[in-house]
Amino acid sequence: MKRMSPARAIAYGLPGLATLFTFTMFTTYGLYFFTNVVGLSGSFAGLIMTIGTLWDAVTDPLVGILSDNRDPKKGRRRPFLLTCAVPFGVVTWLLFTTWDFVESRQKIYFIVVALLFYTFQTLIDVPYTSLSGEVTDDYDLRSKLATIRTFWAIIGVAIGGGIMTYTAFLEPVVGGMRQAWSVCFALFGFICTISILIGYKASEGYENQNISVKKSYSVKEMIEGPFRNKPFLHLTIAFIFAILAQAIFLGVLVYYLTYNLNLNDTQVSLVNIIMWIVALFWVFPIDHWSTKYSKVTSWIISMGIWLLCMIIFPLFFLKTGSTMAPIIMTSILVVGLNALYQVIYSMISDCVEVDELVSGERREGLFYSMATVSQKIAAAIGVSILGMVIDYVGYDPLASVQSISTLEGFQNIFVIGTSVCLLLSIITMATNPLTKKRYSEVLQALQLKRTGQNISLDEFKDLLFLKKRSI
Repeated sequence: MKRMSPARAIAYGLPGLATLFTFTMFTTYGLYFFTNVVGLSGSFAGLIMTIGTLWDAVTDPLVGILSDNRDPKKGRRRPFLLTCAVPFGVVTWLLFTTWDFVESRQKIYFIVVALLFYTFQTLIDVPYTSLSGEVTDDYDLRSKLATIRTFWAIIGVAIGGGIMTYTAFLEPVVGGMRQAWSVCFALFGFICTISILIGYKASEGYENQNISVKKSYSVKEMIEGPFRNKPFLHLTIAFIFAILAQAIFLGVLVYYLTYNLNLNDTQVSLVNIIMWIVALFWVFPIDHWSTKYSKVTSWIISMGIWLLCMIIFPLFFLKTGSTMAPIIMTSILVVGLNALYQVIYSMISDCVEVDELVSGERREGLFYSMATVSQKIAAAIGVSILGMVIDYVGYDPLASVQSISTLEGFQNIFVIGTSVCLLLSIITMATNPLTKKRYSEVLQALQLKRTGQNISLDEFKDLLFLKKRSI
């Protein structure tokens, strides 16, 4: 397998800016945009993402299997990037653009656009992330490629973190707050399209064209592969709890900073921008922990730091009107937000090798699609719950000062909701059996199998729910 030069690897990671950036922006600011800019209820705003996620539950596995089964000679993954780059950019703009529709048509519009957004994100993200499993089977190099992808995503989010300042500046220039959000995301959509096209060009020649392709999978085979794979189940459940933590934390952060800590739009933007700028530097310790120890260890350290910050800072340091404590808190805990994608997406490829021990097939698309379905379902659940809580605690977007019960609601979901999800994620990942040493042994067994030798699966019963004893 070809090794990427550093320059090409950097360019290869650029589509991560598009997919992770837009998903994080939607998770962070979608609820705020729908309630404070468009004027929808919190419950309906959460419903928009839920509907999109139900659609994702269908499209993600289909796209994964479709990309797995394409002719390797014509490219299984890269053609999706070329075809969907422009539509993805357009939909990113439309997702944060509102028109002068009556309320019922406005709701229908955002549901349709959300469905399109999830569709095109799937058509890019699943093939693109699956491609990393073909580029290399090196445990450490996969961590580095995931690090580069995350690095670019963080750059995008850091730029987008100033959205409230940008829109406040643009509002008098373009004629209104709604127009300001639309202009900003038109620019973001253009950046996303360019980054995807660069990644498409940089990955040229790195798809594995010597893979045998199985033309169809039964529903039973689709379910059995991931569900008999113990490491994949552990990382997926840990991923779900961490995504829930992310959706709750980022979704309520703007409200918490604005109303509980009484920060203005500029201060809120400052906290977000600095958080994501500092996040750029956290990618290197995460990569170091992954390569020196293991990806499991890296996850536990990162999520543990996030959890401690969620407990210590609200109890002792966060004060009304002060930006310093929230800046320090978010600058430390952002290591967990980094690891969320940096670690998980390098681990999924490792699970594909475990599956290959049994199936004899390379099914990166299936495994990555199952992970992205989990990601989006968890995010939808988190945002839906958050939307209902916002309505339940009596949030009034027209009021500059919220009631005591509303502030208590924000406090509880911000601290307790996030912390519980993080603790469950750490526990689940800590019991993942796929250590760095075990992965090396899986690769050795695969090499023997590929040369026609028999291997005993009993040696890997800690990694698999076995139906057959040997192959």
